[in-house]
Amino acid sequence: MSLARPQAIREFGLGRGLHVYLMRALKRAFGLHLFLVELGDDRQDLAPPRLPDGYTTRAAAPAELLGWADRADYGLSRNFLEQAHARGHRVVANFCRGELVGYGFVARERARVTDQIEVVVADRLVYRYKAWTHPDHRRMHLSYARGRVNRTQFPLQPGQRTVSYVETHNYASRLHSPELQPEAVGYCGFVRIAGRELPFTLAGPKRAGFRLARIPRHR
Repeated sequence: MSLARPQAIREFGLGRGLHVYLMRALKRAFGLHLFLVELGDDRQDLAPPRLPDGYTTRAAAPAELLGWADRADYGLSRNFLEQAHARGHRVVANFCRGELVGYGFVARERARVTDQIEVVVADRLVYRYKAWTHPDHRRMHLSYARGRVNRTQFPLQPGQRTVSYVETHNYASRLHSPELQPEAVGYCGFVRIAGRELPFTLAGPKRAGFRLARIPRHR
């Protein structure tokens, strides 16, 4: 038996642990990536969380994070940051005494998922993506703090909502503050066959204005 299975069960319980084990096995065997799509809880009356001393959360340009590019565990490459900056994407970041400990990016039209696939959203949606919190600083509502900064610094237009997705078995990232009530609208994902990635989006996300698409070759 793989060590991943008992570890997942210890961390998430029997049902969730088996789901984690199954999805990891499907990804290895068939290149299947399955995501849950959620509309954000964008209520204006939600107050920002109280963070411990030493923590700050603020909006930044992607280029401001170049000092952390290509460092282990941060998930930020110089190429990604430069492309996000060039496309006008924005980022809200958490810092602890000057060190980057969390981030989340926002795009208004489309953003790459892989070299072959991108997210496309309708005008009524704002896409939040590539959210990350350093393992040593989790369970402190840093994602919630980023969301509140996004809401105040970059207010939505009337009728707009935020949208994001997360791998179905990434339960750590699916944990929300009790005050938040995101709306799950369905699933999307892709399979990798002989080096080619084939995206799919179910009806719920499509109705909401969200879909995965192949990147045209000419772009």
